[in-house]
Amino acid sequence: MSVKIFVAFTIVSISSMFPNNAFMNAHEYFYYKLRNVTNDEDPVNTTDTWFIKRQIRDDVPTELQANFEAYLTVYGSIACVLGSILNVFATKSLSNSTRMIWGHILVVVVFIPTIALTFWNFDDDQTFFFNLSMILISIACFGSLGLMAGGVLGLSALFPSQYTQAVMVGQSFAGVLAALMSILCQAVTSDVILNGQMYFGFSLIMCFISLATYYYLTTLTPPMITDDGSEGLIENEEEVSIEAQANHFPPIDSDNSGQTEEHQLPKWTMYTDIIRKSAIDLTTISVVLIVTLAAYPGLTSLVHSTSRNHTWNSYFSAVASFLLYNVGDLIGRSSANSLRLSPKYLLIISFLRFALIPMIAMCNVAPRAHTHALIPYDGVFVLLVILLSTSHGFCITNATIGATTSIDKDSRELAGSIIALFGVTAAMFGGVLGVLIIKLV
Repeated sequence: MSVKIFVAFTIVSISSMFPNNAFMNAHEYFYYKLRNVTNDEDPVNTTDTWFIKRQIRDDVPTELQANFEAYLTVYGSIACVLGSILNVFATKSLSNSTRMIWGHILVVVVFIPTIALTFWNFDDDQTFFFNLSMILISIACFGSLGLMAGGVLGLSALFPSQYTQAVMVGQSFAGVLAALMSILCQAVTSDVILNGQMYFGFSLIMCFISLATYYYLTTLTPPMITDDGSEGLIENEEEVSIEAQANHFPPIDSDNSGQTEEHQLPKWTMYTDIIRKSAIDLTTISVVLIVTLAAYPGLTSLVHSTSRNHTWNSYFSAVASFLLYNVGDLIGRSSANSLRLSPKYLLIISFLRFALIPMIAMCNVAPRAHTHALIPYDGVFVLLVILLSTSHGFCITNATIGATTSIDKDSRELAGSIIALFGVTAAMFGGVLGVLIIKLV
C-alpha cells in the first residue's frame, strides 16, 4: 500500500466532510444568533458560551434553536442528494478533476459570506438569518458531500480496498477534528461569535489544503496490483491526471470507438447492473444512515447532562454527543478492514440499530412536549452514543468496501458515485425521521 496515496485520500476525504461537521459543531454560535432576545438578562450583549448554554438549559429554547440541527440535517441532505445525482450522471461525461474542483469552489464561495455574517446583528430578523444560513449550508453540502465526497469515493473505488477505507476513515476523522475544534474554541475563548469565526475560518483553510492535496494526488503514481497480489508501481512520468494514472484499470473517460457495439453496455443497464450486484451492501448502507441521521445530531444534541458539575455541563454536548460519536465512528471504520463480516450479518446488525433511536429519545432530551425522560443518566447516554457510532463506522465501511469490490473494475468509479448517492439519499430520509422524532418527543 502506498502511504502517500492513503494519506492524500484521507486528507481530501476529511475536507469533503468538514464543512457539514463545522456547521453542526458551531451550534453555540447559531444558538446565540437564534436566542431569545426578549430575555431581561441582557442577552443582546452577552456572547458568553456559558450564558447561552444556561439559557437553553434553564429556559425554553426558541423554536429556531430547538430545530436548528434537525433542519440542518434535512436541508443539507437534500442538497447532498442533488449533488450526488449530478455526480453520478456526470461520471462518464466530466472528469473527476472537474467535479472535484467545482466542489471546492462552491465551498469557498459559501464560507466567505458565512464568516461575514458573524459580524452582522440579526436580532431584528432571526428568521431571515436562519433561512439564509440554511441556504448557505445547502450550497456547502452540495459542493462538499455531493460533489467532493462522491468524487473522492468514486476515485478511490478504482484502487485497492485499502484506499476506500482511507476515504471512510477520513470522513470520520472530519467529525473528530470538528469536535476537537469546538472544545478548543471553548477553551480559548468563551465568546461564541469569535468561536464561529474561528470555526468557519478554519473550514475555509481546510478547503484550500484539500485542493492542494488533491492536486498533489493527481501527480502520484497509483499502485498496480500484480499477479501475486502485491503492489507495484506504474512508471510513466508523463501521466499527470489521476484518470490516466489509473490506466491499469479500464479508463474512466476513455474513447470506446474501437469497441464493437455488442460489447458496450447501455447506460441504464450499467446502472442497474451495479445496483443488482451490490444490492445487499447498498441496503445496509441505507439502513445504517437512516438510523444514524434519525438520532444524530438532531436528537443527541438536545440531550442535557443531569450532573451538577458546571464544567461537565459546559462541555457535555461537545464531548458526549459530538466528540464521542466521531471518535467511536473512527474506531469502527478503522477496525473494519481487520474484522470483515458477510453482507447478510451486516444487514442484520443495521436493522438491530433501530432500537437505539427510542432509547436515546428516553434520555434527558430537552425540550420535550409529549413524553418524559425515562433514562436520565449521563452514563447510559454515553453508552448509547458509543454503540451508535462504532456500529455505524464498522457497518458502513464494511458495506462500502464490499459494494465496490463486487463490481467490475471498469465500472468502479461509477459504482462509488452510486454508493455515495444511496448514502446521502438515506441520510436525507434519516434527517426527516429525526425531525419527526423531535416533534413527537
